[in-house]
Amino acid sequence: MMNKIWSTILIVSIIYAFINGSIASLEAAITASSTKAVEFVFGFCGIMALWSGLMEIAEETGLIKKLSLFLLPLTRLLFPSQKDSDILSTMIMSFMANIFGAGNSSTVFALKAMEKLDRQNNNSTIASSDMCMFAVVNMGFAPIFPLMTLQIRNELGSSEPYSIILPSIITAFITIIVSATACRFFERRS
Repeated sequence: MMNKIWSTILIVSIIYAFINGSIASLEAAITASSTKAVEFVFGFCGIMALWSGLMEIAEETGLIKKLSLFLLPLTRLLFPSQKDSDILSTMIMSFMANIFGAGNSSTVFALKAMEKLDRQNNNSTIASSDMCMFAVVNMGFAPIFPLMTLQIRNELGSSEPYSIILPSIITAFITIIVSATACRFFERRS
C-alpha cells in the first residue's frame, strides 16, 4: 500500500512540476532532500550503535540481571505467572530501550523475549497471557527519555529540545496503566 502512496505522490509531483515549468526546482528539491535524509540517517545510526552497545555491555556485565531484580516487583505486577528470570531480563531490556527512546533497539529485545515466551508456551497457536501483556505494554510504551526525538528536535534547531521530557514521562505512565488495565480486562473475559 505504501508503495502505491509514494508512487502516486512522486508521479503527481512530476506532473505538477512539468505543468508549471518548474522541473529544475523539483530536481533541486530532490537533491537537497536526499542529502538531508542521508545526514539524518547517519545521525540515527550513531545513536542506535551507542544504545545497542550500551545495552550489550549492560547485559554482559550483569547489570541487566541486577536491574531486573530491582524491577522485579513491578514486573511481577505485570507478569505474575512468569518465573523465568532470563525472559524477565529480556523484557526489561526491551522496556529500557523504550524508556530511552531507542525503539529500534527495543524491537530486537522484544523479538527475543517473544521467542522465549513462545518456547515457554510450547509454540502454541494461542498466545499466552504473558505474551499478550508484553506485546500490549511494549507497544504502548512511550519513551520517558526520548533520545531520537531529542536528536531530531536538536538538529532542527528547537530552542528547547528537552521540553518534551516531562510530557513524555506523564504520557508513558498513563499509557502503561491504560494498556495493562485493558489487557487484564480482556484476559479475564476470555
